[in-house]
Amino acid sequence: MTAINPARLKAQAAEIAVLVKEPDQLISRVHELLSFYSSRIRQTSLAKTPLSLQTYQTPAPVLRALEIELNEQQEQGQAAGIILAEALWDEPWVEFRQLAVFVLGSLPAENADKILKRIKRWLDDCTAEDIRRLVMTQGMGNLATENPQACLKFIQELVESGTKADQQAALFGLGLFAADPDFLNLPPLYKTLDQILSSEESGLVKEITALLRLLIERYEQETAFFLEQQLSGKPQPRVLRVVRQVLKNFSRENQHLLHEKLGKTKSM
Repeated sequence: MTAINPARLKAQAAEIAVLVKEPDQLISRVHELLSFYSSRIRQTSLAKTPLSLQTYQTPAPVLRALEIELNEQQEQGQAAGIILAEALWDEPWVEFRQLAVFVLGSLPAENADKILKRIKRWLDDCTAEDIRRLVMTQGMGNLATENPQACLKFIQELVESGTKADQQAALFGLGLFAADPDFLNLPPLYKTLDQILSSEESGLVKEITALLRLLIERYEQETAFFLEQQLSGKPQPRVLRVVRQVLKNFSRENQHLLHEKLGKTKSM
């Protein structure tokens, strides 16, 4: 692997970033840069049907340098940014997908429909979990900050589709808002999570518990109350499982309350 010289890397990335309005040339130059710094392999764990994505195994500073320089060029306008994001995404490489998501997430929220349309297409186009999570977090970037209602409506539509893949994506998106200390409108997050938990799907325990841990960290009492409500009546096995998995994240008092609720479910 070629050693990284920060000054040279910055200059290389800057020369590439000025080509934002010429995506074909930019993509060719990015391939050259990544090849220069990386060893190429076949990446089978990040799958795209029917072919797997490839990766240059690029060192993090290389992609970061490109992101910094591309961000400075975002003033060129949203139309050019969307075209570039699409072109980057269409390259079946992990690094190009990551750059595409970064570009999309950096766009101003002047046209939420166009941004969300790309996000939905990309979700449908990719089965790689890490990339899908990136699409629903970094990909919504500026839009989530500037127009959270549009993002929450989109997440709601994903849930209502009823597919496991869309519900997983919705959970990734809810995590974006749960982790944001400036986002205070929590009821929609609990309402959407309730819809997911009320479905008959038995999977997504990993994603649900990750979201609950974020909510517990920020709003423990509200989350304890939410889970108490979930344990009322005859909760589904998935609800019992996720509650048991997040119990240790609660204070001793709330652990005791939830333990009591869990005990009552066994006697039903």
